[in-house]
Amino acid sequence: MKGKNGMHPILFKIGPITIGTYGVFVSLGVFLEIVVGRYLSRKEGIDPEALTDFYIYSIIMGFIGAKLALIITDFKEFSAHPFEYLFQNIRYFGAFYGGFIVAVLFAIFFIRRKRLSFLKVADITSVSLPLAQAIGRWGCFFAGCCYGAPTDLPWGLVFPAVPLCSDGTRIHPWPFYEFLLDISIFAFLFNFFPKRRFSGQSFIFYLLFYAVGRFLLEFLRGDEIRGLYFNKSVSLSQILAIAVILGVISLYLFLLKKNKNEENE
Repeated sequence: MKGKNGMHPILFKIGPITIGTYGVFVSLGVFLEIVVGRYLSRKEGIDPEALTDFYIYSIIMGFIGAKLALIITDFKEFSAHPFEYLFQNIRYFGAFYGGFIVAVLFAIFFIRRKRLSFLKVADITSVSLPLAQAIGRWGCFFAGCCYGAPTDLPWGLVFPAVPLCSDGTRIHPWPFYEFLLDISIFAFLFNFFPKRRFSGQSFIFYLLFYAVGRFLLEFLRGDEIRGLYFNKSVSLSQILAIAVILGVISLYLFLLKKNKNEENE
């Protein structure tokens, strides 16, 4: 069913119950993330039940963080329509990096409390998370959010309710681009997981690959709700991506040195 928020925001209806396409894809992504995470946790000697609890709580905290990040970047719109912003319109779902930061902070607390290995859990999550992201981006695609900038490329699409498409202008299918990025990261890290040299290496690669890919893809975005700065030339996601890249380089050098010292002992 086509609607005002995108191509097919509503998957189907059963009486008064509406099943949104976005919610279905996000739920599917979360389910598969947990399945993959449990599979890898057994290989790492981590209790699958503890990891499942960690995933569920982290996802909840991630949703809250994503919403807070979007409110901060678009406070004017939030002030005008707070209820719709928080609970109704799918395009107000949230900003990934905000959710990721809050989820990581919660992860540190949860993992310490459960006495789990932070780096092992981070490695497992780094494999399963991009799979969830990849599937979730199809929800964005059908909901019509996170849309791209105008393009003359033959695969450009017209989204019914996107302002840029009001005159028939074609735009980049941006969610599909990130799907390709995320599924590629998942495929690489899933195969790399048993080959990693030290705990935390998959985590580092995920952060680096996603940050670089997201930084580049942001140039093809067309929506301004995500927060634009410096005369609208740089998005909040790009600023955070640069910070992540710098942090990842430092973390990689630290863990590499730590691993070499342990091997020499």
